[in-house]
Order: sequence, then structure tokens, then C-alpha cells
Amino acid sequence: MRITNILGFIGLCVSTLVQANPLANSELKDALVIEKLATSYQSNCSHCHSGNAPSAPQIKDSKDWAKRLSAGFNHLYDSAINGIPNTAMLAKGGHAELSNEEIKNLVHYLLLMAKIDSKVIQAALRYDELKIKDVEFISLDQARLGYLQKKHVAKVEPYFVQFDQFNISQNGRMSETEFLKMRTDLQRFQRATKSADDELQNNILNRLSQVKGMPPAGIRVAVQSGNVTIHGVVGDSEILKRAFSAIRWIPGIQQLDNRLMTAEMMAFD
Repeated sequence: MRITNILGFIGLCVSTLVQANPLANSELKDALVIEKLATSYQSNCSHCHSGNAPSAPQIKDSKDWAKRLSAGFNHLYDSAINGIPNTAMLAKGGHAELSNEEIKNLVHYLLLMAKIDSKVIQAALRYDELKIKDVEFISLDQARLGYLQKKHVAKVEPYFVQFDQFNISQNGRMSETEFLKMRTDLQRFQRATKSADDELQNNILNRLSQVKGMPPAGIRVAVQSGNVTIHGVVGDSEILKRAFSAIRWIPGIQQLDNRLMTAEMMAFD
């Protein structure tokens, strides 16, 4: 009797996952629906996802799409609907006339074309159940555990230094709530530090000059009352990430408007 109950419970869990899987929607098995989505894809998405933007996941690249889906369907929807800062991925791919539902259906189409493994889909659904929303937390949680360990923030010095203090449970597992409190406190300290604009500008330029791959010229830094705006073009998205990391926590920055772009992004500007 006990075994029967356990098997029934497992069956219910599996059934729930299948029902929650948006790719299992019966409409997506309709040839006419797929044909309409293919037409919409050609009009709205193919320019980037069929070869013209190397950093964009290509339509049938299962490995790349699986990696992006690992953070959950909701995170992927959010990236498609709201865009990804400092990348060629604009909000709704630059097609503001499309509804959120239309964008979600295009995401489903791309995932279907990539033939994502069922295990990847189930893992994505489980991550969705955790209801984690903060983009930075998700990016740091590469193992998709739903929490952060100290080793996960080792490359962000302020987080690494403050980890133990803000891991309230002291179990070595930082929740999203604890992470958000830590980041907020660090931002408060950063903004409480006062620095003359010219001194802050020189500090930022010095940090950027030490970033591997940064161009020797062409980067402009404007500072007004601690509010920083950075313009310029760098070689690729990895350099852009390194540049942001190098200056993000400089004391005295009140607001940081990072307008650095890659050459690829310039083509879509």
C-alpha cells in the first residue's frame, strides 16, 4: 500500500511537470500553428538568430538554447520581452508591436526547433518553481541550485568579502533575499562615499585601462555629481563584462549608466 502511494505521488509530480511544460501544449503540434510561427520568426527574429549576430543563440543550436533555458522559462521570456542590457537583444527584438504572448510563442518555436532534451526542460521547470527573479542572482547561480555558495561570488570581491555577514542562516547557502540585502547595503555604502568628479573620472579610466582587451582610446567617461556615463565600443561581449565588473563597485559612484557597446551591437543601433 505504501509503495503504491509513493508511486502515485511520483506519477502526480511527473504529470504536473508535463502539464506545466509549455512546449507540450497541443497547439504547438498543429502544423498550421507551426507554419504561422515560422513566418513570424522569419519576419521578426531570423536576422539575428539565423547567422547575422554571432553572439545570439542560433535557431537550431541545442547546446546554446539549453544553457539559456537552464535558468527557467520565465527568465527566458523576460530576456526576450524586456531585452538584455548591453547586448544586441533589444526588447521584443526591436518589434514593440508584438504582444508578450506572441514573444513567448516565438520563444517556444525557437526551443522546438532546437530540439531541447526533456531533462533540460524538466530542470528549467523546477528552477521556475523556485520563483527566483533577480537577473544577477540567476547569473551567479550557474549550478541552478536556487542558492549561492561563497565560491559562486569569488570573482566579485565585495560579495565575497561580505558573504558570511549576510548569510544570516550561516549555512553557507545564500538565498535570493539575503543576496538582495547584501547588494543593497553595498550600494548604500558606495553612494555614501563622496568623491570629486574629476578624481572619480580618473579612477574609472585607470580601472578601465587595466581591463584585458580594452581599446587604448575611444572610451569616454562623463561624471556629474557622482553620476557616471560611459560611452565607447569594445571588441566583444566578454570585454564588455570585464569592463563593467572592473568599475561597478568604485566608491563614490551614485549612478552608473553603462553605454559601452560591441561592434556587433553597433550594427543594430
